[in-house]
Amino acid sequence: MEYFKEINLPSWTIIQEFCLSKWDGSFTTAKIFADSDLEYIGSIIEHDIARVLGMSVKVKTAIMFINDANFVQDLHVDGFDPARTNASNTALNLPILNCENGPMSWYDGDFFLTKSPVKTIKYLKINWNSKPKLAVTKIINRPTFVKINIPHHIENQSDSPRLMLSIRFVKDILLENIPPVS
Repeated sequence: MEYFKEINLPSWTIIQEFCLSKWDGSFTTAKIFADSDLEYIGSIIEHDIARVLGMSVKVKTAIMFINDANFVQDLHVDGFDPARTNASNTALNLPILNCENGPMSWYDGDFFLTKSPVKTIKYLKINWNSKPKLAVTKIINRPTFVKINIPHHIENQSDSPRLMLSIRFVKDILLENIPPVS
């Protein structure tokens, strides 16, 4: 099973600069881009995806996760309801700041999902029937499509905040439809 796939994204540095300009340096869980900011990100990313992958897509959401220094995220699956109705299965993650020491890990095992008892950004609680098994770990230090419909988490192993822009699309981009980076 594939858990991630890197891509070349010509506008990556433009998006990095834009996101950094929208962060005031304070720690919050995330910055959710909306309205004109989301339109701006969408116009650039949609153009790049069409050019690089030959796919016509629409940006659904753009969330910049802001992880504090030495933060370890809970294991989770993205989604609002346990059935994951209309939930994205992949996200395009774009490193913005200090991502070279923040591995993302995916896990296998027997589990079922329930709503999270904690108010979070759309994470589902994983109820394990067996002990989770680490499947793969990857440093996301360049634009990468990642699976978000299976158990995963990140660790910020740095003394500085880690910023990662995570973009979902109206037409989910499946990893098997992404050609290898040349």
